[in-house]
Parts: sequence; C-alpha cells; structure tokens
Amino acid sequence: MNISDVLKKELEKIKLSDEEYKNLDHLSSLIIDSINKKLKRKKIDAKIFVGGSLAKRTLIKKPRYDVDLFLRFNKKYSEDEIRNYCRKIFFLFRVPGYSTKVKRVHGSRDYYRVYIKKHGIIFEIVPTLNISKPEEARNITDLSYFHVSYVTKELDKNKKLRDEILLAKSFCYSQGCYGAESYINGFSGYAIELLIIYFNSFKKLIEELSKTENKVVIDLSKHYKTKDDLIKEMNPSKMKSPIILIDPTFKKRNVAGALSYETFNGFKIAGKGFLTHPGEHFFDYNKSKSDELKEIANRLEVTYSVFEAKTKKQEGDIAGSKLLKFSKVLTREISNYYNIIGHNFEYEYGKTAKIYYVLQKKKERIIEGPKIHMKHAVESFKKKHPIWYTEDGVIKSAKPTDITLKEFLKGFKKSHKKLMREMSIKRIKLI
Repeated sequence: MNISDVLKKELEKIKLSDEEYKNLDHLSSLIIDSINKKLKRKKIDAKIFVGGSLAKRTLIKKPRYDVDLFLRFNKKYSEDEIRNYCRKIFFLFRVPGYSTKVKRVHGSRDYYRVYIKKHGIIFEIVPTLNISKPEEARNITDLSYFHVSYVTKELDKNKKLRDEILLAKSFCYSQGCYGAESYINGFSGYAIELLIIYFNSFKKLIEELSKTENKVVIDLSKHYKTKDDLIKEMNPSKMKSPIILIDPTFKKRNVAGALSYETFNGFKIAGKGFLTHPGEHFFDYNKSKSDELKEIANRLEVTYSVFEAKTKKQEGDIAGSKLLKFSKVLTREISNYYNIIGHNFEYEYGKTAKIYYVLQKKKERIIEGPKIHMKHAVESFKKKHPIWYTEDGVIKSAKPTDITLKEFLKGFKKSHKKLMREMSIKRIKLI
C-alpha cells in the first residue's frame, strides 16, 4: 500500500461526520446556556465561546472527547474576582436532562471540567480575559481566542488543510507525541495546526522534520526580519526546544516550547519509518505501545513486566509529571539488575500510571566505588564488598543478580520509602 492509499484510508477512520459535529455542538450549547444563565443571575460580565479543535473543526475520532470552552471575563476583574466568580458559576452546576460531574482543576488559573456521563464527553471550561490585543494577556490562556481566529481564517482560505491537520494529529496521537503536558512534552494541537499551515500537508511535514538535524525556526507571520533578530529578541528560556515556532498572534511566544528532544526524536524516527514503509499501524492508537513491547518480549524470549504507580497529587498534568519523574527513578534502579531492551510510560488521566518493560537479566551487577587514591574510602568499600577489583583507577565489585522482580520491588520500596513519600507516590506494584 502506498502513502496516498494509507492516508486516504486513515482519513475515513478519523474524520467526524456532520452528525457527530452536530451532536457535539448541541451538547456545547447546553453547557453554554447553563453558564449564561448563571452569568445573568449573578450579574457577571463575561462571555463564553467554543474553542480548541471543535471550533476549528479539527477533531479526530477518539474513544473520548475533550471540548474546550473559554469563559472571557471583563479585563477589569482581578484574578481573585475571576476565581470567586468561577466558584459561584460552578457551584451546584447542572445541565438540564443530563447527569453531570464537575471538578475544579488547579493550574496557573484554575479551570473546571464538566463531564457528561451519558456521552463520555469532558468539557473543559477555561477562564480567560476579554482582551482586544494579545499584549494585554495576563495568562497564556488569554491568547486562546486569537488562536481560534487565526487558524480558522487560514483554514477557510485553504479547505484541504483541515484533512491534513487530522492526519497529523492522528499520527502524533498514536506515536505518543500529541500533547504539551509535561509528562508528554509533545506537540500541542495548536502547534500541529500551525505546522500544517506552514508545510501545507502532512506528508511534507514529516518529510521536512524527519530529516532535520539542526534547530528548526518557523515564523509564519514574519514577526522577525531574520533569525538573528529572533535570537536577539526572544527570551532564551523559550528557545530550548528543537523547534521554535513563533506564535503568529504573539511574537514573544514559542508555540512548540514544550517539545522535548526525546519526543521529537521519536517523532522523527516514526516519520522516517512511515515514509519508508507506509502502513496503517503508524496511526493505530488502539494498539498500545504495551502490545508492541509484549510482542518484542515474546519474540526474544525475555521478561515482559508491568508496574503500576499511584500518586496522591491532582489528576492531570501535576499527577502525570510526578509519575513520570518517579518512573525514571524506577527505571534507573531496574537497570542495575536488568538490561532494559524497551520500556514505555503510559498515563492517560487520573492518579495512576503504568510503566512497561522488556527486560533481560544481567549476569552480574557492577558496583562502582571510589578512586583508588582515596585510601579511607577504598578501605570502607573493601569492608562492605570483600570481593573487589580495580579498573581504570576505580575500585569496583561485582555481585550476582539472582533476584526476581518481586524481590527487586520489595527491596526498592524499602530503600526508597522516603523518596516515594517526598514524590507523593502512594503505591507501586507489579501487575
């Protein structure tokens, strides 16, 4: 199957029908009506609008939808006033005819998640300021209105770009690089949309980005005359990512600032793989990474294991980043006893994450001691490790690695009890 055939088939799978959009619009209007009634009753000066992928018509079919609604408060309100008004709006919040669950999510500016149980749809209502210029923004979310306006205008000029965005989002989603959250460090939806507007197609996007070796700089609105001007004016902290994608609506922002080199390298490898051997599996987000790792373990006849960690922290970005950080500690410790052939961190939402491993037990564990000229430290090391040797000017000891994963985990929890408490990890277990 060639690239065109694969993309055509994929588009048929992920593109929402007019009826599906109509249903999402209807549910959105119910939420908006309920909020507007509260605004009127409480005499709050704010307007609400649909944002994100639903507004731009760039949603891809998924088991669960997240819809962004932005509540634009009059800029005269202080942050404390906005916070208090939001509490009043969502206190005993109801949508007539539907069972709903409301949860406040802490962030740089707290927002609210409204879950309509019957349809499995989550509406994220984000408070923003009703500003006329991006420079008036007090929070990054205040720019959302301008993002929707910019992307919609560009897509209206070139209708085919919507399909290209759908393909790019589906590809990134299945490759684990869709999302600017700190536990993903990937492309935000807005970043993907801008990249497609720039490259004009999904195929061109992966062709160009998968072969790049240097930092990529993209300035769609030509805010800066040259790259040198950009480097001089841009805050260095916003230029650490492999792609510098200047926000067309606000020149001081790098839209791809959350993208890590690790995630970008994974994207490039997947891109090269698709261009060389195109196939539907590159878009198959129903087939998880865990299934791939299990297949590798079976093929190599080595150990496949799954750990589950639970945190006490708030669901979402905070929980995800804590769990990711903890998984790196776990991985480092496992590597003392096993060769890690493959592993994957998986966090969807909630307070738990799964860490998958393909492991091959090491014959021995090397414990590295001090340099041989450090006499007191060397003597102490010898007492602790009677069997030792020197290599490259360092004293070392080799120990057999004849413990099982259950024994490893028991020892890990005992030796890392304090660290787990400090990292707000409630539980770690083998499943």
